[in-house]
Amino acid sequence: MFRQRLNLEFATRKKANPRYSLRAFAAFLETDHSTLSKILSGARKATSSQLRTMGKKLGMSAEEITVHLAAEHVPDESTVQREAMLAHWTAEALAVVTGSLHWAIVRLSKRPEFQADCRWIAGQTKTTLDEVNLALTRLLRLELIDGRWRDQTGLAELTEITFRKLALERVRKKAAEDHIEIGGKERKATKWVTR
Repeated sequence: MFRQRLNLEFATRKKANPRYSLRAFAAFLETDHSTLSKILSGARKATSSQLRTMGKKLGMSAEEITVHLAAEHVPDESTVQREAMLAHWTAEALAVVTGSLHWAIVRLSKRPEFQADCRWIAGQTKTTLDEVNLALTRLLRLELIDGRWRDQTGLAELTEITFRKLALERVRKKAAEDHIEIGGKERKATKWVTR
């Protein structure tokens, strides 16, 4: 990591000259001392331009600078996890709004003749067992059905539109529980707009 390289260089210079200051190091690197302080502490990353300039001043080869540039753009573990969760909850939302299987299963579960059987549901909805199993798993995860596969929406009138709206609200709630941020700002998944 480039920050570690800078810290090592600064420590080496300070060891050779105990009076060597951060301001002197910043002047050598042709940058502002407050910016350098933030980079050294990890409060911010060096921009590509700063990294190139500082790397050249430190005598780094073009290849070494390129490696550091690439390393600065590798996301950290928390970013990777957050992006994976964002992808997961986006896929959940898309699955609910792009097809009618989820709504059909909940609608079937309200009927007296309903059977909590994947084959029966697949026959009634004219879908495959795999599609039914995926939809049931999602409905359970979103708490739209209970463990006996009965309706848990609480909707008096179950239309496809009201179902989708409720399902998206549940997706937003679950995503917010996972502290999903959308984009680079502090916007949580609860800021998604539904129509």
